[in-house]
Amino acid sequence: MTVIDCAGDNEIALELENYLKNLGFDAKAEESLVTVDKTNVENTVNLFLKETVRTEYKIRNLDSTHFLLSKEVTIEDLDLLSCEMCGYVLSNEIELMNHRRLHGSV
Repeated sequence: MTVIDCAGDNEIALELENYLKNLGFDAKAEESLVTVDKTNVENTVNLFLKETVRTEYKIRNLDSTHFLLSKEVTIEDLDLLSCEMCGYVLSNEIELMNHRRLHGSV
C-alpha cells in the first residue's frame, strides 16, 4: 500500500484517484491523501502529471510507502534570497550581504 500526499490539494487528489482507478488500481482519496494498492507509483503519477499538463508539479519519494505530490516553488517566488556559495536562505539583501561576509567575500 502506498500513500500519496497531495499537499492539501483535495481537487488533484480526487483527479488522481479517478486516474488510478481507470488504470485498474484500487485507490481511495481522503481529503488530500490518496492510498493506492501499488507500491511503485512514481512513474504512474508522472504519467498523470504529463497527461493532465501539470508541469509545475513534482512527485517526491519520502520513504518506501509515502510520496509527496506538490507544486515546485522557487525561493524567489516566496520573496527569499539564497547565498550563491552555500545555498543558505535569507529574507533580505542586508542579511545576504552580512552572510556573504562570513564566507570572506564582498
